[in-house]
Amino acid sequence: MKTFSKNPEWWFCGHWNGSNIQIKHSTGRPLKEENEHTHDFAEYYLLLKWKLTVEINRELFALKVLELLMVESWEAHKISAKSNDAEYLIIKEKSFPWNKI
Repeated sequence: MKTFSKNPEWWFCGHWNGSNIQIKHSTGRPLKEENEHTHDFAEYYLLLKWKLTVEINRELFALKVLELLMVESWEAHKISAKSNDAEYLIIKEKSFPWNKI
């Protein structure tokens, strides 16, 4: 059995602490410009509070609270908008350094 706590970058677990998946709790901190990117694994977004919009293959998906969005392997995606009070989890199916392509 293992437990994980958030590190200063808001990550709970990943390759650095022995987990095969990555989980990040993120907030509506100012949106950094994110480049569209892909992975060779699925990535999930779970909206906990307020608003979050994810762009997948140039189509916008506005999540509802407690809605889980799965981005399939190799789908080009990025977070395109979020409210200042947004809270959400990012769950990556695999964890290793430099996992964006």
